[in-house]
Amino acid sequence: MELLRFPNKKLRARVIKEYVAAAGYRGVVCFSCGNASTALKEAGLYVIDVSPRGELEARKWWTPEDIHRAWPDLFDATSGHLPLPLMVKISAAFKKYLGPEPYSLNVPTGSGETILALKVAYPTLDFRPVYNLDDATKYNPEAPLNKVVEGICEMEIINA
Repeated sequence: MELLRFPNKKLRARVIKEYVAAAGYRGVVCFSCGNASTALKEAGLYVIDVSPRGELEARKWWTPEDIHRAWPDLFDATSGHLPLPLMVKISAAFKKYLGPEPYSLNVPTGSGETILALKVAYPTLDFRPVYNLDDATKYNPEAPLNKVVEGICEMEIINA
């Protein structure tokens, strides 16, 4: 099975960096497996990294409300927690990078954020989420976009 692999976390980080600067946040907090946090740091943002490789590690699923209460002055850059207008900008960055049509519809999926952005960029294509390839794509039943992924993907969810 050919998977759609592209620098989605780096593209995402660039768009978030622009948003954070325009909104006046001093930085971000990001709960992740480590990939999203690393890309945000590489983009030059101040990042509270809550991940197995970060400064902090979570023992439970944190909701956007939990995160905001803990860090009210930072933007929540956790995958699956982004506001929809920002997701639209990320989808435009993905489409600009991938061109008129991506080379594969099989999308490594964790939070569901990437597949949602791709569906916004390419509304007529039927993407297939692929879970459990690695830590970044481990299916988590508490991920806030699970129902969205189920709703926008016509194909049965593929487990690697």
